[in-house]
Order: sequence, then C-alpha cells, then structure tokens
Amino acid sequence: MAEEDIDIELQDTGEFLASIHTDTGTEEIVLILSDAEDVSDGVLGNDEATARATVVFMLKHQAAGDLPDRIDLVDISAAYDGGIEAIRDLRS
Repeated sequence: MAEEDIDIELQDTGEFLASIHTDTGTEEIVLILSDAEDVSDGVLGNDEATARATVVFMLKHQAAGDLPDRIDLVDISAAYDGGIEAIRDLRS
C-alpha cells in the first residue's frame, strides 16, 4: 500500500463513504456493511473500524483508482478466501 490517507464517514445504516487521499487525488467508495455480522459470523461489525479495515484490505489487492464505486462485504467474502479473517486482523 502506498501512502494513502483514509477518511471514513457514516452515510446511512450499514453504509459508509470512504475517501482515499493519495498523491494523485482522492477516490471515494461506498462500503456496504449492513450484513457484516452475518457474513463474518459475528467477527466483524457494522462500524467505522470495520469500514477502515475493509479499505486497507482492498488497497492491498488493488490501487485506489481501480476500486469499484461500491464494495459490499458479502462480495469480499465470496471473492477473497480468508478475506474476513484478514479484515478482522486489520482491525486490531
């Protein structure tokens, strides 16, 4: 991960706006965490710490400019084997 600064803002229940500030500009993505507890068997919550950890996890796999506009934790769970555990570890 390069030098990103991440701001997280609650938008709606289960939805967070992440602003990722890099040397080349700012990318914004919406994180859908409404099913966080269900998809993670209670390991992750619908909160700012999970949102931030999710962004950090995704930045380990893709550049900020390549991230989709909306990211649902359910999709991360399906696409990345061990993704939930990795996000949990990033919360610590």
